[in-house]
Amino acid sequence: MNRRTLPALTALATATALLLTACGGESSGPDDKIPGAGESSAKASPSAGEEETGADAIDRPEMKFPKDVELEFNWEKPSGAEEAAVLGDTQEYLKAVIFGITEQDPESPAYKFYSVPSGSGAEYAKEQIESTVDAGYSVTGVQRFSAARVKLMKNSLASVTYCQNEDEFFNKEVGSGKTLKGDAKASNTFHFQIVLEEAKKIKGLWRVKAIEGSRGAVECAG
Repeated sequence: MNRRTLPALTALATATALLLTACGGESSGPDDKIPGAGESSAKASPSAGEEETGADAIDRPEMKFPKDVELEFNWEKPSGAEEAAVLGDTQEYLKAVIFGITEQDPESPAYKFYSVPSGSGAEYAKEQIESTVDAGYSVTGVQRFSAARVKLMKNSLASVTYCQNEDEFFNKEVGSGKTLKGDAKASNTFHFQIVLEEAKKIKGLWRVKAIEGSRGAVECAG
């Protein structure tokens, strides 16, 4: 897989700068509308007598993928409710980035819903989508995620680290449908760290504030 030979893979910050930036003032204001909220929902309404709470009650953007695109999350749900919500919204953010590519939409409301405006999480998502679309590509295959670790921090922040494997995830030419498998010698394994911030206006929602990635990291070897 060589989708990330596009310029977007460059690390967006050092690990130290990532955490320091996450404590800064990138948050949306109290009156800001969260993009994608209420536009469509992938969840059915609760039946009579049921009431959803927290993360389960959020009206989320709907994301449907082509049959040839699969995202495989090989990690366990944390036992703590807050940690589970953090990891769940990390997963939705990652799905939203690929959804924007398959939809060929750098302004997709899905990734905007799951990222803090003007944060590097939103910038990274748009860059990934825009650079792929501008090159005339979409994606095909299976993208795998594993080894997730969640850490709650002060000031309504949390961090998630995880591994990402793209051995079976490829560029696909939009016009011809041809799959491009790239350089077989290049590492298709990545290690990411994400910082999320709890949304102020939607209870239970965590939004990506900052992200950093590296290719061929020892943390994901084996």
